[in-house]
Amino acid sequence: MMKKRALWKDVFREIGRTKARFLSIFAIIMLGVSFFSGIKSAGPDMLDTAATYYKDLRLMDLRVQSTYGLSEQGIEKLRGIPGVQTVQPVYSSDVFLGDSGLIAKVYSYADNNELNGYKLTAGHLPAASGEIVLDEHLREQEKFKLGDSIIFGGEAGETPEQSFRTKTYTVVGFAQSPQYIETANRGTSRIGKGTADAFAVIPEEDFTLPVYTEAYLSFKDTAAERAYTPAYDTLVERHLTETEQALKDYPAQRLEELKAEAAAKLAAGQQAADASQQQQQTAAQSQPELPKVYVADRTMNPGYAEYKDNADRLSAIASAFPVFFFLIAALVSLTTMTRMVEEQRLQIGTLKALGYGAMDIMTKFLVYGTLASLAASIAGLVVGFTFFPDLIYNAYSSLYNLPDVIKSFYPSYAVISIVVALICTTMTAMVASRVELRSNASVLMRPKAPKSGQRILLERFKFLWTRLSFVQKVTARNLFRYKQRMFMTVIGVAGCTALILTGFGLKDSIGSIAERQFGGIMKYSALVALHDNAAAADQASYKKLIEQETAVTGTLNVLQEAVTARAKGVNDQEVRIFVPSDTTALASFVNLKDRSTGKPRVLSDEGAVITEKLAKLYDVAPGGTLTLLDSNNEPFQIKVAAVTENYVLHYVYMTPAYYTEVFGKEPVYNTQLLNYSGKDKGWESAFGEKLTANGQVALVSFSSGVGEAFEETMDSMDIVIVVLIVSAAALAFVVLYNLTNINVSERVRELSTIKVLGFYDKEVTLYIYRENILLTLLGILSGSALGVILHRFVLSTAELDATMFAPLIKWQSYIYAALLTILFSGIVMAFMHIKLKRIHMIEALKSVE
Repeated sequence: MMKKRALWKDVFREIGRTKARFLSIFAIIMLGVSFFSGIKSAGPDMLDTAATYYKDLRLMDLRVQSTYGLSEQGIEKLRGIPGVQTVQPVYSSDVFLGDSGLIAKVYSYADNNELNGYKLTAGHLPAASGEIVLDEHLREQEKFKLGDSIIFGGEAGETPEQSFRTKTYTVVGFAQSPQYIETANRGTSRIGKGTADAFAVIPEEDFTLPVYTEAYLSFKDTAAERAYTPAYDTLVERHLTETEQALKDYPAQRLEELKAEAAAKLAAGQQAADASQQQQQTAAQSQPELPKVYVADRTMNPGYAEYKDNADRLSAIASAFPVFFFLIAALVSLTTMTRMVEEQRLQIGTLKALGYGAMDIMTKFLVYGTLASLAASIAGLVVGFTFFPDLIYNAYSSLYNLPDVIKSFYPSYAVISIVVALICTTMTAMVASRVELRSNASVLMRPKAPKSGQRILLERFKFLWTRLSFVQKVTARNLFRYKQRMFMTVIGVAGCTALILTGFGLKDSIGSIAERQFGGIMKYSALVALHDNAAAADQASYKKLIEQETAVTGTLNVLQEAVTARAKGVNDQEVRIFVPSDTTALASFVNLKDRSTGKPRVLSDEGAVITEKLAKLYDVAPGGTLTLLDSNNEPFQIKVAAVTENYVLHYVYMTPAYYTEVFGKEPVYNTQLLNYSGKDKGWESAFGEKLTANGQVALVSFSSGVGEAFEETMDSMDIVIVVLIVSAAALAFVVLYNLTNINVSERVRELSTIKVLGFYDKEVTLYIYRENILLTLLGILSGSALGVILHRFVLSTAELDATMFAPLIKWQSYIYAALLTILFSGIVMAFMHIKLKRIHMIEALKSVE
């Protein structure tokens, strides 16, 4: 019993004697565990936060729409679907919000609504006629405030009086909706520029539409499932098919209803009083093509699928980056524990001679490694599960409007972390000690014989070898004499440099997007969205305003229209159709070119030019086809003629003739691009006020402002990049400290010998430094090449659907990564110089025998 107690005392004394070693193992394992658990848990935490938000606000499972609306008969069919829990019919319409130029999707609200709830951020939900709740996004942008009065506006043939009891509303609240988790995207619109800017909610009784425009469905069996899980997706896919089947007869029935309504009105001698009645009569009398029914799941909501992709990308990064991190940690831990066992060779021999068993002797190293691993793992898990998810989620907060992240503990990641940590230390200690224990006590009680000197490859090149100084020859021989240590140091430094370079490279790739897109590709200075139905006087006034502004150097009329790209297995993407009225003038406003070769892309009547990320997502090349859906969900096939460089959003460029061929109608130019030069923000602001005051102008967007806004959004990713760089830098420091410490410890007798021979402290330090500097430089060179590969992998997994990162690393980043590694190497060397000065020569050279 006494013998056992003595061994345990020795373990804790060893920890006290070798605090630096214990803490270095602790630090490297903690870094690896916190990075792995933190990055790995961030993705699931993001999904759990969104899923909880959807459940709390009862987001629908399916949405049903029809081109001629949903009558009570259609709603009853939905209620008869097996397993349906709730069917919530609603009214909706697209309107202009006063003279702001903003387009809102207006939804009806009733107190008994069970699905698609709203999270109030200010005020209250609409309770009386004439009250409206607006998108929280509009309050953040300071477009509207509580108490503001808004008059709904529409386009020609679609006046608000057709859909609403009143067109004047008072803002009584602001809210967020689970249908729109993206900050900016509000889907397509049937009016204006084709995209909505916000959603709005009014009382159901303020709608005067004859039938519902859409219906939301939820099902009993999906209530227990979490969003974004395979189980939920499987159930919804089945219900979607069942719903489509249940409504297969509805189009014919709806058409009969419309015919009956039109016939009744005609029989009564009534004249159609508004455009809606005329549309019904025309449909009933002259159109044989049937009403269409569309059933969609949550993935059609803006941002729903992309949010999951972002979380999955984090998980993908977590599958590579932390593993790389762990490999370096494992490598250094292995070297450290192996060195510790070798240092204890004499004590192992003594204990063996005293009769201690192999397991008793091994216990010291196993406990030492296990304590370091477990303590580091616990600390790493606490930091990882609490700190990293917050940091990463907050970086995405500018892209999504969701509640604070819900942080969870993931036993599987904890177990993996602890197991890997134990393998790094405890397992290596066991293997190293078992190797030593194979020798008998008398051998172990003598120091290990030093490695014999051998001729190295460099010596065979006489013309080079003879020109080296004595010190240079010693350095070369030492490097090749301890090959294992040489490779360990090079690999460790290379890994850290690669991680640091990847962090800086990500910053370069993300930071260069705004400059390349807004100025390099989109060369126009401003974009002016125009009302199609503007009065002739307003049109003349706008034309005069542009002609009189001497700073404007060029204009180009363009059709811009929002459509949706769709293909099986790919998330729906919002795409902008871009049709210039004059294709020869396009190059002055938009630069279409191949990213790799810089070769210009010219529009032709044979097909469309699509942007690079769109081609990549849908795996289409020149000669292939792409399916686009308009705002009525009508599909159109586009032939791809070429692919052009682009970094933000998706565009399809067409000639007017090819647009007409595809869509069967002439392009209506609803946008004008402007070029001007040498003007500051003050001029832009004044010019913008003149434009927005004009009756034909719906919206003005200056390229400089768009570029800055996008840059701010991308800056939110900086925090993630800083985490990568700081973590990699901390790892680099610990790795260099450990390896250099081991190098010195292994060679105490050698260093003492040269001190006895008359080497000064600085010369002894340089004796080690020369080797470290060479190995560090080799590691930096190797790490730079490895960093390029890692950077490309991370880019491919971290990109958003609507953006493409520029695949570049600036030359400054290579220098920063190298300088950081050299800085840490220098700091470590400064610590080592102090340690080398303290070497006790006589003690180190004493013979064990």
